[in-house]
Amino acid sequence: PIAPALSKAMMENKNNNGGFGGEESSIDRDILASILSKLPLLDLDSACHVSKSWNRAVFFSLRRLKTMPWLFVYRQRRVPPCTMAAKAMAYDPKSDKWIELITASPVEHVAAARSSHSTLLYALSPTKFSFSVDAFHLNWRHVVPPRVWRIDPIVAVVGKSLIVAGGVCVFEDDKLAVEFLDIQIGDGVWERCESMPDFLWNSASSTWLSVAASSEKMYVTEKRSGMACSFDPETRSWTELLDLSPVDEYGECKLYSRVIGSAGNRLIMAGITGKDYNPTGIELWEIVSSESPMNLKFESIGSMPKACFDKLRGVDSDWPLTSIALNAVGDMVYVHNTAETGEIVAAEIEEGKLCKWRTLRNADATWNRSDAGERVIVACSNVSFSDLKSAFSDNLSFSVVSRI
Repeated sequence: PIAPALSKAMMENKNNNGGFGGEESSIDRDILASILSKLPLLDLDSACHVSKSWNRAVFFSLRRLKTMPWLFVYRQRRVPPCTMAAKAMAYDPKSDKWIELITASPVEHVAAARSSHSTLLYALSPTKFSFSVDAFHLNWRHVVPPRVWRIDPIVAVVGKSLIVAGGVCVFEDDKLAVEFLDIQIGDGVWERCESMPDFLWNSASSTWLSVAASSEKMYVTEKRSGMACSFDPETRSWTELLDLSPVDEYGECKLYSRVIGSAGNRLIMAGITGKDYNPTGIELWEIVSSESPMNLKFESIGSMPKACFDKLRGVDSDWPLTSIALNAVGDMVYVHNTAETGEIVAAEIEEGKLCKWRTLRNADATWNRSDAGERVIVACSNVSFSDLKSAFSDNLSFSVVSRI
């Protein structure tokens, strides 16, 4: 009903003012702003150009606008030069559409680009460390590499702090080495911090660990055991041990793998129940701190519907489901199979519970039709109207592909 109302309003404005250039709209400003606040961002940009009064109404509507995180699917060449593809895909949950993004200046890396805690993209090589935290990942910053040579570390940005931990080459002395960089300093220097806890000795890499970042801390958990801890960049130290293993009424934990993410101020965990070769479902919780770090509260926020779970596993559902990826930002949660098969599952958080479950079926936007010579990188970002305007100024073009 929103689109017809907007179309009617635009025609009334045109007829009453001799075209779209008129200054006064026949619609009450509050009513118009209310209508505009329900539109997707791309439609808001179009509404800005109707007239000056509509432009003012658009910016007035931004006070009421609820931003919904977009999901991004990027592609990159597997062999040098490891150039990011000029085309990427983005899913806008507000419009329920896939959008093709085309940039005139693809970024070239000398190493594989990776995603961490949903909002961070980075690429690490012996000569430099590159990272991007803007909404569309158009702007990359390049700094000197960490002092310790790493292959598969966990990486996070917490406030002004860039943290790199683990993933160390075998000939380095400290397998659990942690380094810190203040990204607000132009020519910052990597600082060594307290090493990762000893229990991570055999799993200190992004292959075996899941990472989440809040505004104050980096959280790390072993995907299999659920043993976890957090790093505070202010004190440069690790906190007490945590156990992310929720139990049922019989005192048993039925998870065999879990991943974590940070949605707003909430620490979210998604866990696979059953066994590798016989997974039974995916459960999601909000992790609430308690007096005892080994006795955390797990508040269930939802169970993935079976229809969505089956589509996430894909056509090769007889294969084991070893791990999943969780992208959680704001009030949106996206889950997909790390084996890059099946469909992406999305859900919204309302009043502390997951709802509006759906699967994202557009094959062109997922890995199923990616070139064999390309890797796929999945990320998630809150996209504001100012982010959209900045993307336009950076010559990023948008084209709606299809409705889901």
